[in-house]
Amino acid sequence: MTKLFVVGLTGSTGAGKSEVARLMAGRSHWTVIDADVISRRVVEKGQPALNALIERFSRDILNEDGTLNRKCLAQKAFSSSEETAALNAIVHPAVIREIKRELSVAAQHGKMIAVIDAPLLLQAGVDTICHYTVAVISTPELRKARIMARDGLTTEEADRRMRAQPSDEYYGERVSSVLYNLGDRESLREAAERLCEEVEGMAV
Repeated sequence: MTKLFVVGLTGSTGAGKSEVARLMAGRSHWTVIDADVISRRVVEKGQPALNALIERFSRDILNEDGTLNRKCLAQKAFSSSEETAALNAIVHPAVIREIKRELSVAAQHGKMIAVIDAPLLLQAGVDTICHYTVAVISTPELRKARIMARDGLTTEEADRRMRAQPSDEYYGERVSSVLYNLGDRESLREAAERLCEEVEGMAV
């Protein structure tokens, strides 16, 4: 089993994080773990986290087939800060446990570097299991254009989603490194490549 160097990758919606993750996934001896995929997996039917959510928020959060009704859960869980904290206290530890399991598998398969791609890397405490953390940051104008095109949002919906995100300063004060995406894809790729080379040097 190799010793794994763990990188946390985060950033605001529309900043270009997914593009950086794809580049990292293409490097030899690297693997990318998608925390969004894991967060959906841990609340599938029969999973302990879903059972805990049912106990906390009632069976009203289920569809007829016993699967999670995400819209119903969101209405309940985001109705107050207390309810949101209850949701996070159930889901975040389950996600971290599954990430740790995937990290162990990556090490067994001889990977040298694992990237945890997680929008809530800092908020969920996933950064505590990382050796190095990176945030991708972009301008509000570029982010807004991207998420409107990507998700079919109106201007008002995009503005609302962006207001719910942490500030650039929040990321800058909490991560090891910041990648600035100013709209030039080639420049972002080059900056990401340089960062990857630096990370590989740390991982030796």
